[in-house]
Amino acid sequence: MKQAVKKVSTEKPDEKLARFLRHNPIEDRVYLKEYVRDHPDQRMAWYLLGREYAARGDRGKAAYCYAQSGEIYEAFEKRKITVDWSALDSSVPWPQELKTAAKRSRRRKAALTAALLALIALLPSPAGPDAGDGRPGGSAGASADLPAAEEGPRVYLTADGASSAGKETSASGALERMLLRDRPAGGEAVLLSAQGADGPGGGWIAWHRPLKPLLSVASGGPGEAAAIAYFDAAACNCRPDDPGRFAEPAGAWRQRQEQLLVLRSGLEAYRAASGKLPERPEELLRPYPDNVMSGLTPYMREAFPLVREAAAAGANGQAAAGTGGADTAPGAKPSAASAAAEEALSEPLAILIDTKLHRLALVSGRTVVRSYEVGLGGARTPLGEFAVSEKVRNPKGRTKGEFGTRGMTLSDTDYAIHGTRHPSSIGKDESLGCIRMRQEDVEELFDMAPKGTKVTIGSGLLPAGLVGDGSGDSGASKGSGAPGAGFGPKGAFKLPSEVQETNPGKVYRWLD
Repeated sequence: MKQAVKKVSTEKPDEKLARFLRHNPIEDRVYLKEYVRDHPDQRMAWYLLGREYAARGDRGKAAYCYAQSGEIYEAFEKRKITVDWSALDSSVPWPQELKTAAKRSRRRKAALTAALLALIALLPSPAGPDAGDGRPGGSAGASADLPAAEEGPRVYLTADGASSAGKETSASGALERMLLRDRPAGGEAVLLSAQGADGPGGGWIAWHRPLKPLLSVASGGPGEAAAIAYFDAAACNCRPDDPGRFAEPAGAWRQRQEQLLVLRSGLEAYRAASGKLPERPEELLRPYPDNVMSGLTPYMREAFPLVREAAAAGANGQAAAGTGGADTAPGAKPSAASAAAEEALSEPLAILIDTKLHRLALVSGRTVVRSYEVGLGGARTPLGEFAVSEKVRNPKGRTKGEFGTRGMTLSDTDYAIHGTRHPSSIGKDESLGCIRMRQEDVEELFDMAPKGTKVTIGSGLLPAGLVGDGSGDSGASKGSGAPGAGFGPKGAFKLPSEVQETNPGKVYRWLD
């Protein structure tokens, strides 16, 4: 007798989730049954199937499905699972392999639940006795929590299409955080999707392009179920809701994440130059030629103590408490919602210049934060690794306006990234070797990239699918996009001008 060979799925978790959401699972009981048979570890599918059975009055089957859904049921229904196994109809033809898988799943969930409860027990509640003590998570030695955002929905990030996206930016990981790990007693959360693609070195994330709203979860009151609203018709096979009301809070969240990234990059640049971290924000704001940064926003100043603490802990191989993101309220545990953004924007800012694409990208690891079309000099543009050794406003050239309003010298050479009075040369090889940028683009880059930022020039450094020919990209000269296409950056990134950054006594002879 031939032994049946069990088919092993090779789908990645995010692919399974996407395929699951492309159906309308709440109204398709047959599909749900087939799906949980093939994917018994997908708790959301078990929960939805249970709701379908409950709506039809089949309490026994509903209870069985709820038991498999574990914490998903508890998150939505706001109560513990109580299963009356005697109510199960013994004649129900549940496949034996499904029962076996379900038992294994229950054992795994029991262990996971115990671990989660143990962790939660160690964390103070926002309204608990440790709230407001000025220490993130009750951790001794932390100076302050990151400033809390104004009241509004929590924002989560997932990356679509990047095979090497981290666990915090995976769709399944984001949904689990929304429903389990970072679920408060009430409130609303929205899940945004960043475009992703494979490229040099692995998966890349396009932070610089509009972030597409996928769904929101509104937590019910005591004893009430949570509600899900879908914004992507392709994902839910339904008539999507209007995500417009999330445009403003999502934009504010995005700005906070970028300010934190620039601040962290400034701290690391200062440490690389001096061998230590700055003690005060003002140490980053010295006049030319020691101008690491041009200025700090009020939010960056407020966040400085905890961002510095996180940088110091990172240097010691530790994880700083309370650094989960920009929206951590005083006394609360770190926000897992911002963990995804921190993963996507975890590395200090660097500049990659792809000579083949005529693109300059400001990146954090393999996340494209900004992408600009630039003018180069063909073979006259040097290849290799450099650093921004000098930042100067209104650099004086041999002729008026030769270098525009901003210039950044590369490793004390005659090459620089600067503006130009010849915008028609952008995208071409007409310079003597320098990198030419549009005026509004170089001014934004100047504010975002601290002195000391690493610069790499070469061919094939960037994923063409994400930086492309400029359509949909965001430099300072690009629009932010309509909510239907996603939530884009709200104008150019700009720091307050708090530092003297001119050098009027020098005539620059960069190879323009």
